[in-house]
Amino acid sequence: MTGLGAFLRKELTEIRRTWRLWVIPGMLVFIGVTSPIIAALTPALVQSMAASQPGVVIQLPSPTALDASGQFLKNLDQFVLIAVVIAGAGLVSGERASGTAILALTKPLSRGAFVVAKILSQVMVLVAATALGTAVCIGVTALVFDGSHAAPLLTAVALWLLYASLLVVVMTLFSAAFRSRGAAAGAGLGFYFLVLLFSNWGPVAQRSFFGLLPAMRDALMGEAVSLAWPVTTAVAAIVVGAIAAVGIFERQEL
Repeated sequence: MTGLGAFLRKELTEIRRTWRLWVIPGMLVFIGVTSPIIAALTPALVQSMAASQPGVVIQLPSPTALDASGQFLKNLDQFVLIAVVIAGAGLVSGERASGTAILALTKPLSRGAFVVAKILSQVMVLVAATALGTAVCIGVTALVFDGSHAAPLLTAVALWLLYASLLVVVMTLFSAAFRSRGAAAGAGLGFYFLVLLFSNWGPVAQRSFFGLLPAMRDALMGEAVSLAWPVTTAVAAIVVGAIAAVGIFERQEL
């Protein structure tokens, strides 16, 4: 892992000084602010739409802090994960296409350190941005509603963050395997929808990281969840995926 520390600092500096700082972090702060507001306004919006249709009456329960937390988690699952896929598609393939990978690797930097620094920098930014977005969501929820749903939300977000970190590793693997950014993004979207599909299959979800998605929802509702298999297999998949990404990149011609 020659040059890992120096290249990691370079990646973090590049993220801080370019547009990438505002993509996923900006999105997380935005949904942190808007999720409680949307949850509070949704019943009124639905009733106003129903009022325009004669004879249609819709009765919805008053929104609660749980609804705000659920809206935030739903936005994480949908918008932020798709952004992780799109942003991750060019982590390696983009550097290779532009020629900057060759320039970096002419320095005292190993290919393994190149890939690992990409993974670590993305995960570090994701963790910091998620913490900020979640804190904003909890704060706005406390203002909009009478109290918050902080403890179950934090558990659910921690599980989401583990899955998002796995998705970063998977996207780095695809970006190393495919020269085209579009091909890597397509493979990443395929993985994303595959997880969505199999997360609803009980036997698979109970014994693999596919179970992280239903575990998030159960944790948010305050239900008891069995996390041993989903968490263990997710960590194992992150390690195996990172090793595979390094191995693939080391064998590729630049």
